[in-house]
Amino acid sequence: MAKSAGAKLTLLVMAACLIGAPAARASLYAVIRSDTDVVTVLNPQTVESLGGKLRRAWDVSVHRSIVSGGPQQPGYVRTLNEYDCAGRRIRWRSLAVYSRFGATILQKDNPDAAWNLIDDGSDGDAALRVICDGAGRSAMVSAPSVSQLVLALMRTWDEAAPLPPLQATTPVKPASKRAKKQPQPHKAR
Repeated sequence: MAKSAGAKLTLLVMAACLIGAPAARASLYAVIRSDTDVVTVLNPQTVESLGGKLRRAWDVSVHRSIVSGGPQQPGYVRTLNEYDCAGRRIRWRSLAVYSRFGATILQKDNPDAAWNLIDDGSDGDAALRVICDGAGRSAMVSAPSVSQLVLALMRTWDEAAPLPPLQATTPVKPASKRAKKQPQPHKAR
């Protein structure tokens, strides 16, 4: 996790989300990952208990560019994961990839029900600590909704992106000398 760039980006997201967000209607989102190209958040209040030490939660990863190569094309990924708090394991159940405008690019359910151990320091580890332990290693941001949070982050990236280089244009030919004179309006007497 890039501390300086990620911290700066998190502060920009927080500022963008807090402007005009009524406190009574805002939700708090745990920032699971924050670097210059990806920010992942989840709402701890929406975690579902599956019985015992099993939990289920959605997270949203906002990407500066959802495609590799080519021009920047922001988008986001919404993932449903299940967590085994006792075994410190995770399995993803479903994911959907969206364009910046909300068009579905890909939707997939995981046919494999196997659990995977969580590596220390990974995004899964950060999410597990929020979901199972009620603690976070990172910041919290406030926004009226996850969609407003996603849009605010994309706007932040748009504002930080340099303008494209000037495009060459075809020179405009001067008007010919034989061009008709435009009629002049009559002056009132």
